[in-house]
Amino acid sequence: MISLRRHRTLDVRRFFRPLIVATIVFAATACAPLQTTTGAGAPVEQGQPEQISPAENPQELSPKKIAPARHTLSPAQRAVTSLLKEGWAYYRIENHERSIAIAERAQRLDPQRAEVYLLLAKSYLALGQSQLAEQLGQRGLLLSQNDATVRRRLERLLHDIRG
Repeated sequence: MISLRRHRTLDVRRFFRPLIVATIVFAATACAPLQTTTGAGAPVEQGQPEQISPAENPQELSPKKIAPARHTLSPAQRAVTSLLKEGWAYYRIENHERSIAIAERAQRLDPQRAEVYLLLAKSYLALGQSQLAEQLGQRGLLLSQNDATVRRRLERLLHDIRG
């Protein structure tokens, strides 16, 4: 009886293993980015090209205007922004422990975001932990190269901490 069960289990494994592998391969290829082909373009007719002087067709000489790319946020960046809003709300109502917990979640998602360190530093300073607040403020200052507003706020905070 035991050997019969074992035999059926092996048959089921032999049947489902290729099915599972095929499913995994299909799922992986479905998630892969689309590739563009680099093949030849449309066929060009052989013959005398039509000659147009630049004065007759000035549109070809002027460069095409390109619309600026829209800055789109990744889902992680949107989540960090949302967490920061929530963290600042708790900071304003003086629930500093909660604002720290939320800022730490945001930090795990985006450890390069200077505003996260600003929120952490201000919250720890409000709890009386000025040494930790100063360290976090310095870290945020190093990361704030692209955000002048956060940089000014961090500089002001560090100035206040140092006295």
